[in-house]
Amino acid sequence: MAKARQVAGGGRAVEVPPERLRGWFERFSASHGGIVTTAGTPHEIGVTAADGTTATATVPFGPLEEPSLDALVAHVLVPRRIALLLVRLGGHSVGIARDGRVEVSRTDRHLVHGRSAAGGWSQQRFARRRAG
Repeated sequence: MAKARQVAGGGRAVEVPPERLRGWFERFSASHGGIVTTAGTPHEIGVTAADGTTATATVPFGPLEEPSLDALVAHVLVPRRIALLLVRLGGHSVGIARDGRVEVSRTDRHLVHGRSAAGGWSQQRFARRRAG
């Protein structure tokens, strides 16, 4: 199922799963009177419909060798193995995913010393300086 959201400056962004991309462009073409032009770069493909509506697809894991819709669909359907890394204060996770599923992952947590909502020694020292 495609997920749509509004974007700054007008228009909307639609996230389409790779296996549904060809059908999405076919439905776009049928809804807007057919695709008149297709143009692209190694990093994105844009189409313009007969009624003037445009759609731009960003190439994941680019670059794309041939800027066409058929090449884009073939490109997104290639199975890929990717590394995942998530880092935040107090923890991290790493993993490897293939075809949308995490194959292996590790997570660790860290105690963050000196982080307290009440403040620390320096905060109290500066407060005393301000007081006189």
